[in-house]
Amino acid sequence: MRGAVAGLVLVLALGAGPALAQGAAPADAPKPDAAQASGAPDGKALFRTKTCIACHGKDGSRAIQNYPELAGQNAKYLLQQMNDIADGKRLSGKDDRGYPRTQGMKDVMHLANAQERQAIADYLAALPAPKPRALNPAPDAARLAAGKEAYTKGGCQTCHGPDGLKPTGVYPIIGGMKRDYLALQMIEIRDGVRQNGASKSMVPFSKKLDDEKVGLIADYLSQIERPAK
Repeated sequence: MRGAVAGLVLVLALGAGPALAQGAAPADAPKPDAAQASGAPDGKALFRTKTCIACHGKDGSRAIQNYPELAGQNAKYLLQQMNDIADGKRLSGKDDRGYPRTQGMKDVMHLANAQERQAIADYLAALPAPKPRALNPAPDAARLAAGKEAYTKGGCQTCHGPDGLKPTGVYPIIGGMKRDYLALQMIEIRDGVRQNGASKSMVPFSKKLDDEKVGLIADYLSQIERPAK
């Protein structure tokens, strides 16, 4: 009798082995994140594999040349811009080679579908914004104050919020963005180069800005540090 019981225990134990191996993961096994578990696209992987990282930098915080840093940006705005560039609605001036600066991104955006673009936008929006880049020469307090006055009196805060940090609707967060990028966008909207989306509503305001005021506002906004999320 004892032998039979022992044999039964052994059979049950052996039979349970494969089931346990298939159904239970080791305690120290890595757990999939929410996106992977739900089958949703991985925004971080897409940002890197779709070559966005080449111009906008690691985690959207180390952009090259006049490209913007995208970390911490409004997700709705990011998605709209990706779609507009892919559709040819957002144009830019030409780079040193004579090509529109948006052309490279237009080619890339056609490699990402709507769900993937949303995943990239959500990933970037959730990241901490980079620290302001120091300017050389550094603007003094009087210049920054003049920039703030031009920003406020120019009506910019109506859509972008105080210090460019609390935009309405699909407007971008512009406080803390790169100085040269900010200046470039103001000039291209003013001069009719960029006409997509909500930028059209900025035309009446930008038309009142000469290059000096553009520089003042860009200096001021670029030195604003975004609060941690």
